[in-house]
This record gives sequence, C-alpha cells and structure tokens, in this order.
Amino acid sequence: MEPQSRQQAPERGGGTVVDRLLTAFGVHEGWQRPVPLRRTLRVDVVVALVFAGGALLSLETARSLGSLAQVELSQGWQYVWLLLPAATLVVRRVYPLTVLLVAITHLSLTAVVEPALSPAFAVQLYYFFALFSAIAWAPDRRRLVAAVGLFVAVCLGWIVLDFAIRDGLETLAAAPQLGWFTPAVAAVLQVGLSTLVFLMASCLSGTLTWWSACREAEARRQAVTIADQAAQLSDAAVGRERLRIARELHDVVGHHIAVIGIQTGAARRVLERSPEQASEAMLHVEESARAATRDLRLLLGALRTREETESRADTHPGGVSLPLTVEAFERLGLEVRLRVEGELDAVPTSVGLTLHRVLQESLTNVRRHSTAQRVDVEVVVHGSGTPEAGADGPRAGTVSLVVRDHGSARGDTSGSGIGIRGMRERVALHGGSLETSTTPDGGFRVAACLPWQTA
Repeated sequence: MEPQSRQQAPERGGGTVVDRLLTAFGVHEGWQRPVPLRRTLRVDVVVALVFAGGALLSLETARSLGSLAQVELSQGWQYVWLLLPAATLVVRRVYPLTVLLVAITHLSLTAVVEPALSPAFAVQLYYFFALFSAIAWAPDRRRLVAAVGLFVAVCLGWIVLDFAIRDGLETLAAAPQLGWFTPAVAAVLQVGLSTLVFLMASCLSGTLTWWSACREAEARRQAVTIADQAAQLSDAAVGRERLRIARELHDVVGHHIAVIGIQTGAARRVLERSPEQASEAMLHVEESARAATRDLRLLLGALRTREETESRADTHPGGVSLPLTVEAFERLGLEVRLRVEGELDAVPTSVGLTLHRVLQESLTNVRRHSTAQRVDVEVVVHGSGTPEAGADGPRAGTVSLVVRDHGSARGDTSGSGIGIRGMRERVALHGGSLETSTTPDGGFRVAACLPWQTA
C-alpha cells in the first residue's frame, strides 16, 4: 500500500513513553511497506542457505569445543533444531510477524527443553535477525509492538530461568573475585548487556530501515504527483491556447463567413428571375467580406499579451506591426537588428498575425531566459502572382522569420516550453513549419516559415 493511502493519523500525546514508542514503530502512519514478492523470495532463499551453512558450522564448532557435551538430543535432532529456523528465513519479509513468532517459540522451547544448545551462536543471531526483519517489514504495526514486547519478555524470562530458578550462579559463587565484580554479578551483567546490545541494535536498525523506506515511498509519491500536476497544467495551458486561437478565428471570420454563405445562396436562387435581388445580395456579400477584412485587422487588439509595452504593437495587423514590436523591445533595452526583404504589405493579415506572434514570443523569451543584449531578426517575403489572372488574381507566397540571439541561457530561469509549443501550433495552422535550435556561440535560434495562397 502506497503512502497516499495513509489514514489520518490520530492525535498524538507525545509526552508519554508508550506514545513515543508507538510513534517510533510507525503505528500511527497507516502505511504498509510493499513487498516485491518474486525478487524478495530469490534474495531470501540465498540468505536462508547462507545462514544454514553458517549455523551448521557454528554447531559443529561448539561441538568440537565440548560445549554441547550435556545436550541430550541426538545429533540428527540437533540438525533439525538448527535448520528449522533457517528455513523460515525464506519468508522473513513476506510473513515477518509469523517468522518472529516462530523465533520466539524456538527460543522458549530451547530455554525450557534444552538450554545446553544455546552456545550455538548462529541460533542466537537468528532470533535477533528475525526481530529486525519483523520491525523493518511488518505490515501491521500494532501487532508488531505486541510481538516485540513478547520477544523481550521471553529474553528476560530466559535470564531469570537460567540464573534464578536453575541456580546457574552456584558454580560461580565459589570462584575468586578477580576484578570489580564477583563472578556471579559479572555473569549477570555480561548476559544482560549482550542481550540489551543485540536487542537495541535489532530494534534501532529495523526502525530506521522501515522509516527510510516510508520516506522514500513518500518522496516517490510526491514526485509522481508533481509530474502529474505539471503535465496537467501544461495540457491545460496548451488547451487554453488552442481555444484562444479558435476563438480568435471564430470571432473574426465566423459570423461574416456565415453571412456570406447565406447571401451567396440567396443570390444564386434569384439570379435568373430577379437580377436586382441577386445584385443586392452580392452587395451584402461584398460588405461582409470588407467587414471580415476590417475585423481581421483589429484582431491584434483582442490578443493582448502580458507585456504592457507591447500594447501599441497589438493594435496593428500582421507584418505592419513587426517594426512596432521591435521598437517596443528596444525601449526595454534590447538591441534588435531588423532586416526585411520583400513587401510586408503583401503578406495576408492572418499570416502576418501569426508572424507577429512568433516574433513577439521569441523576443520575450530572449528577455526572460537569455543574457543576450542583441538580437538579429530577418524577415524574407517571397510572393508571386498568376499572370493570367492579372494584378487582382490569385497570389501565393511564403514569408520566413529568423530570430537569433547571441547570449547564453540564464542559470536562474527555466522555460516551460509552452510558448514554443504555442508558436509551433500557430504556424502549423497555416501549413508552415517552426524550428528551434541553439547556435554555435551558445545563443538560441527560432526559424519560422509560413506559406499563403489567396484569391
């Protein structure tokens, strides 16, 4: 279960030892550490095999030293007693609490039935390793606290049983005192301190491991959330820009095109029987066409940008506004070298509008994201007419715009890419192309090419 499924944590007192203990074990977090089953089993099978080999070596070493001379179990049962806990390590992360309960049961039976087997160090290591695994991987943190408490109680019970009930200190009572403590006190301190060190190391390492995994999962969740939100914001911004373009085109030409269609159809129907009505309808068509042209020239007034210094340029159509846009940015301290080839007046208003927007966005990007103080702007217009049609016949051509700066990217700014994407979509509406690239001197280059064909 990922961190986003966390439940609302209850109020924490924070002042009591119990509450601090529950907080340290993550009881209030409501997060379950995910277990990659296949990979986990592969790794833990190797861990179990390595532990089994080390346990057998530990058992035979203790046997060779004579530490198992008082053990009544046969050698075969000793192997079973040793290899059974090793086998549980295969699922120590899949069923951590179950493995810990097996370890507690094994510890209890060893203390009651055959305490002479305790010198096998590998088994002692197994108990605390099972405790560490449970703390680091247990999904139910409340049951974990109960299991840890049971483990501590069994460890204390072992010490009490060995020293107090079985009179394990009698043999040490007759030994001479060679240091600060008597042999009996030294034995109790030695066992108690070693148990406490192993217990604290297991609890601390297990808790740190669990919290580290919890924070890592939370960081991944936040990173995914941020990426999703950024993508949603980007898509929303692009969607708003598309709607803006569609609304601009609709507001300018939609109504007039509809009127032209209606009046043209009316003229066609009455052309033969009532030429006067047809002529009147065509006059309405002519008026609508002129109104559409006029509204297109006023379209820039509706496309306000955030730069107040660009408001003057927005009141002029298409190519005519390019020098005014350059002048506006020069007033901001940016040196702009504008070179124009061809007749800007030959560029249709809609194409000129897009050309103006590309120049405007490019110069704005230079101001915001570049250290450049100088920008080269080149506009080339290629237009051709149809000879058979005369001067007022169909015309076609292309206009290209190249904006090149000579600075480097500012280190404290970063673009979202939405502006470039918006420029590319505007150019694509006219069947054109837009390319962006860095220059050999570290600057940035924007090149747009827009074709047109008008009747």
